[in-house]
Amino acid sequence: MSSTDLKAENTDPKSQNNQVPSEELGDSSSDNWLYRFQDFMEGGACKESYLDLIYCFDDEEPKYSEILENCMKAHSDYYEPVIARLETCKEQLTKDLEAVFLPSTLLDQTKEGDIEKEESFIAFMKGGSCKESYTAWSDCAKEAEKNKEDVNIKCAEVSEMWNNCMDAHSDYYHPYLAPIETAANDFAKKLEAFVSRKQAE
Repeated sequence: MSSTDLKAENTDPKSQNNQVPSEELGDSSSDNWLYRFQDFMEGGACKESYLDLIYCFDDEEPKYSEILENCMKAHSDYYEPVIARLETCKEQLTKDLEAVFLPSTLLDQTKEGDIEKEESFIAFMKGGSCKESYTAWSDCAKEAEKNKEDVNIKCAEVSEMWNNCMDAHSDYYHPYLAPIETAANDFAKKLEAFVSRKQAE
């Protein structure tokens, strides 16, 4: 998970009638909180970065996501509620994925335990139909790390190919995809609760 998750499909002004004021939707609208969240994001110093992410092309998302994330961290006094919820969901996602790929050593914090987790994950990824796209992403990530480049930006294209492949073979990759979907849904619920409480203040 990253700040790219702030660009949910149903928050994208390009996919909605953004000319309709949010108050006209009424509190009963299930999408009303999305407009309030957008108002919150645009109310801080990172409005421009947020809108750049919202309106960018898909292949530019990693770049603008990083820009927004850095901006939010620089202005954490305002954006802390969003940052904190994102970090909480990321931590839970890590635990859930570890439980899937290496439940027997979930609590093992040793270097050997980390290696086992990595090997288990790699074996799972290469055991399905997306071995080639995963390998391409892995090679790209290693090269980016070696050259001290941003993995998300450098490997955006191969990452998309890998994700599309897993979606197409979700019967096998479900153990990996399910926790990610759960984390994204949980993040959305946390944001909804936050903006709802903020409106009530």
